[in-house]
Amino acid sequence: MSLKKIFIATGIVIIIAVSVIWLYLSSQKEENISPEPTQNEESAVPAALPSGTESSGNLENVEKARKIFENLIQEKISDKTKKDGSKKVDFRDQKGNLIPLSDFENALGVEIYPKLKEYLNNGYQVFYCPGADGEKTFGVYLEYNQEKVYKGFTYDVLDMMKGWENSIFPNFHTVLFPDFDFNKDSLNQKIEFRDGKYRYAEVNFPDGKKSSIQYDAVESGIIIAASSSCLDNVHQYYEPILPQP
Repeated sequence: MSLKKIFIATGIVIIIAVSVIWLYLSSQKEENISPEPTQNEESAVPAALPSGTESSGNLENVEKARKIFENLIQEKISDKTKKDGSKKVDFRDQKGNLIPLSDFENALGVEIYPKLKEYLNNGYQVFYCPGADGEKTFGVYLEYNQEKVYKGFTYDVLDMMKGWENSIFPNFHTVLFPDFDFNKDSLNQKIEFRDGKYRYAEVNFPDGKKSSIQYDAVESGIIIAASSSCLDNVHQYYEPILPQP
């Protein structure tokens, strides 16, 4: 056999050997790769619920809070309320627990100033004062989280409330004035708070009538009412004047 034929034969043998080794290694690699799951296969990890999903308990609280306020609007003013000068109502669920403040906000379509809300706890009440001809003047009390107040209040509460003044009317009109339907222009009316016995501002109703928003910061929380006389009636309850020794 010539030297040329020997080289050709050797080359063919080497090519065949390399091909066999490559095919063997390829088959081993495919066996080690796990198959991809199909779309019909269920994942071992359960899917997360949407972040906005509310539990049935929250929905029940919202409905319960809404019902409590509706009853408060519709109820006849009792002789006791007339004598006391006001009626104060807690918002409690079916088990007697206070409904969370966030559920109260959702139920009545109100929004508490975020900077203030940071220093509140779950203590709050809606109240009304009896007026002439069965009319009611409404208000709300928001209680401080005393631990947060003592640790974190680095500025005066009234200064914080002044930051809320531009939006307190649209934020709380459904509670303070539940008998009136305000259109967009009415809700966007410019109101200017002034200093008086309490911090106050006049509010114009769509029918031309006027009312007001009055608020005061007491030791335990914030009182907001739709008249100064009503705020007077509840002030002693939320900040009792201790007898002089």
